[in-house]
Amino acid sequence: MRPLGTVDGREAGAGVLASRDRDRGGPREFGHDGEMMPRASLVPGLCVFAVLALAGTDAGAVPSSLRPGTKPHYFEFGPTVGYGFHGPLGPAGGAWLDYLYHFKGDAEGPALGVLTTFGAWKHRFAFNVGPMFQWDFKLVPSKALGLYLGPHISAGYAFGAFDGRNYHSFYALVGPTLKLIVNDFWCFWARPLNFDIRYYGAITGNYGAAIGAGITF
Repeated sequence: MRPLGTVDGREAGAGVLASRDRDRGGPREFGHDGEMMPRASLVPGLCVFAVLALAGTDAGAVPSSLRPGTKPHYFEFGPTVGYGFHGPLGPAGGAWLDYLYHFKGDAEGPALGVLTTFGAWKHRFAFNVGPMFQWDFKLVPSKALGLYLGPHISAGYAFGAFDGRNYHSFYALVGPTLKLIVNDFWCFWARPLNFDIRYYGAITGNYGAAIGAGITF
């Protein structure tokens, strides 16, 4: 959603430092731009609209292009945006890339893979990489519809740069994933609310959103 962390997660969102670090000139990794907040707030609304529209389809009328996915591998990508917990230090623009493998051999159930997020904003840069776990549940179990909802979590290494100073930290990111499979190949997804926490000697964090597409194989 960051967008990283996400990681600094911008994707989910951009990482921010605690107030004490701001006082000492710590790595406030992204600048403030109020114009982006309305755009990010549209993501949850779009997700709700998709759920209501697709879940209301009669089982027998579900088009073949929207049937459940049958492939275990997923590669996903998309933009992210994030805001800091400690004041107007965002938003941070970034990118989300992940690969997931579903153990059941299709689009449902537990999946394990790797996530990387990266982003930049006004003399700041952030990069995160780590393992990612996700569990996809069919949103409408009674219908042959490839619409899924479930939690995701990732943790790993985060790097940040702020005005010539480098920072290394541990990050942990968690949130929900809404996913739609189209033609058993395309994957359209939204992660409307990601919480991204990191530790580098002090605890910092952000919240953000990500939305994008991908392929299955």
